Amino acid sequence: MQLLPPEFTTFLHYATPPVVGAFIGYVTNKIAIKMLFRPLKAWRIFGIRIPMTPGVIPSKRYELAGNMGEMVGDQLLTSKEIGNALTQKQFQRHLHSVIEERVGNLLHRDIGPIGSIIPQKFSIYYDIAIKTVKFQVKENIHTFIQHPEFALNIEDSLEKRINQFLQREVGSVFTGHEREHIYRFLEHSLARMLSGEAMNQWLEDFIQQKVYEALKREHSLADILPTALQEHILDLLEKETPGLLLRLAIMLKEPEFRDRIVHGAREGVESFISTLGPMAAMVSGFLKMDTVEQKIREYLIEKEGNITTWLQTEEVRQRVAEALTERLRSFMTKPISSLINTDQEENIDGFCKQLANRFAFVLQGKEVTIALSSMLKVNLETYIDAGRLPVETVLKEFVGVQGLLSGKAWLKTEGVALLRSRETIATLDTMIDSMVSSLINRPIGKLSNLLPADVREEIYQSIQTMALDMLAIEVPGIVDSLNIKKIVAEKVNSLDLLRLERLLLSIMEEQFKYINLFGGILGFLIGCINLLFTL
Repeated sequence: MQLLPPEFTTFLHYATPPVVGAFIGYVTNKIAIKMLFRPLKAWRIFGIRIPMTPGVIPSKRYELAGNMGEMVGDQLLTSKEIGNALTQKQFQRHLHSVIEERVGNLLHRDIGPIGSIIPQKFSIYYDIAIKTVKFQVKENIHTFIQHPEFALNIEDSLEKRINQFLQREVGSVFTGHEREHIYRFLEHSLARMLSGEAMNQWLEDFIQQKVYEALKREHSLADILPTALQEHILDLLEKETPGLLLRLAIMLKEPEFRDRIVHGAREGVESFISTLGPMAAMVSGFLKMDTVEQKIREYLIEKEGNITTWLQTEEVRQRVAEALTERLRSFMTKPISSLINTDQEENIDGFCKQLANRFAFVLQGKEVTIALSSMLKVNLETYIDAGRLPVETVLKEFVGVQGLLSGKAWLKTEGVALLRSRETIATLDTMIDSMVSSLINRPIGKLSNLLPADVREEIYQSIQTMALDMLAIEVPGIVDSLNIKKIVAEKVNSLDLLRLERLLLSIMEEQFKYINLFGGILGFLIGCINLLFTL
């Protein structure tokens, strides 16, 4: 019984070899690919390992891990490749962004004192560091102050400052108002000096010396006293005449003084009558002294205003002044030996003391003090040209050139000695302690407030440049020290075989499909070729 048509049998005869070849090729490739991963462990029969077990990858995993590590370390992640990656713009932009973010956060943070950012466990080292800084600063300053170069610098600076001061005008150092204070001080000093006991004693000793000398040489007061002083005394006497006349007018109004005038006039009349000889008794008979005294008193009272007015007239003033001046000149031109009794030394000493008292009384007058201070003021202002004369010229006149040079040298020496003194060193040490303590206890604040935007950008770029330079130098050593080959090999060896299988299949699954398909096509072609050979 014929089951299949002859045409179908013929088709199977020709179609079977290619189809069987394609099936065999596909299945063998699939089995071969499966044998790359399976079995995971060796199969044994009666203790004998079956060939081709375990699979290729499980059996060669260590060689695979070593080869992968070598490829990654020697070919893929080399120091050269990493260095080239560091130069990529994308990496540099990312690095700049990271630096800007991290450093920017630090710059914008409100930072307290330095001590507040030091961890507590390092506080003792921080305290030691602060003390060390203070000590080092002090020691360096002490050493510098004691160095000869310091002295030279200070002396040069003082020399320049002194020369600048000497070139200034007196008026720029002491203004007119300040000089007025100086002149008033001189006036008060002159008044104290002239009114002091020392001046009285000096006058007495001086006059005594001059008097004894004048007595030996028959000198007068005019020969002893300076001409300027004589003229001053005469001028003073002339100026004081109106005051004396005014005082006299006032005294005339006093009853006691008037009584003394009346009594003097009575004694004068009586003395005159006594000189009349035989007529004295007759005159005394009709000229009663009480009546004369009464009339004189009434006349003085009646003419009191006229007498006062008359005493204040210019003619009387002039005549009295001339009379007093003449009397004073006459007194001063007389030999001193004619004025005092030279037989007894006590008389001479008394005269000298009395004369000294008179001179002291005159010198202690306010007018003398004012006149002397005014004379000093006028002469000094004339000399310094109303403050326009340089200070150097004035000092040269007062102390001389050598004195000025000695003064400058003394100032420079004392200036250096002052800066090197214990007190100055102690003050500097205290200042350093205070400054350092104040500095470290002051809150730092936000660094961004102290740094402009362009400066912050420069900082970011500088850090980026340093980081890139450091990486470029250190990357080869870092790569070598990391031993990437070993890391990759150990990582691959540590992977689970199933996971490794899934990893490789996920990468090459598509390629494996084409390999299976290619095996089927190749088996089909081999079947076709076999069919041709059979025919």
